[in-house]
This record gives sequence, C-alpha cells and structure tokens, in this order.
Amino acid sequence: MSVLVINRDLSELEYYHQANELYKDMTQLLLRNFGIKTKKKGPAISSTEKAAVIAAFPYMEEAFLRMDQLEAAATLREYSGWLINHYRQHILTRLESLLDNISDAYRSKGERRKAFRRKALNDCEKLIQLLQRVMTVLPVDVNKLIPYVDRIDRIIELLKTQL
Repeated sequence: MSVLVINRDLSELEYYHQANELYKDMTQLLLRNFGIKTKKKGPAISSTEKAAVIAAFPYMEEAFLRMDQLEAAATLREYSGWLINHYRQHILTRLESLLDNISDAYRSKGERRKAFRRKALNDCEKLIQLLQRVMTVLPVDVNKLIPYVDRIDRIIELLKTQL
C-alpha cells in the first residue's frame, strides 16, 4: 500500500535531485547567453524593400550585407563574447562543485558529511552572488534569473535541514 504524498517524508536525496535539475536548466540558460538579445531593434528595412533596391541597384546587395555585419559586430562589442564566456565558465564551475560536494556528502559519514554539506552551501551562496553580478553587468532580464535564485534557495533550505 502506498503512502499519501502529504504523509511522505522528504527524501534524503531531494537536495541532490534539485541540484541536478538546477544544473540542467542553468546550462540551457547559459547556452542562450543569459537571454541577451544579439540584435539591436530599430528601424529596419524590410526584405521587400531590400529586394526592390537591389533590383534597381545590384551593387547595393553587398552594402546591405556589410550593414548587417556591422550591426552584429556593434552588438557583440557592446556585450563582448569573452565577458559572457567568463560568467558562463564561472557558473558552470560552481555548479559542478556544488554537485561534487553533494555527492561527496552522500558518500561520507559524520563530520566529513557536514563539511561537504557546508561546502555545498558555500557553493550555493557563491552562485547567488555570481547571478547578482551577471544582473548588474549584463542587460539580463531579472525576471529570467529569479526562478534560478529561488531554486538555489530551496537547495540551501534542504541542505540546512540535513546538517
């Protein structure tokens, strides 16, 4: 006979499950460059207008191509790729450290287990600080990062109940 959901105890590995889900979802966020738009919005020439201009003046095709390349380069200069990669690398390293410490805590006993859980808590705090830095430096929509911060807070709660 199964136990009702409301009567079940919290799984001993719930924090590990939450950390794995956080890792998966944050990796998807990092692959999307924190949700930063790579093209500037502004008055654009429609494709039909471009086609009409190119039909009348064939040499303008190269000019339109060059203009698109310059717009893309200006956006990349504004939010440089190396900066996004820098934050991406730090966040991934911290997430991997969090998972490693949680795994080590599960395999250890006594004081070593507590030490690894403290390290995992430290990783969570540093992840939150990293996300705050990303929000201040890059034009990231805060509403996109708040769910990740809430999930990190949930992992912190779960780790503290196990200490």
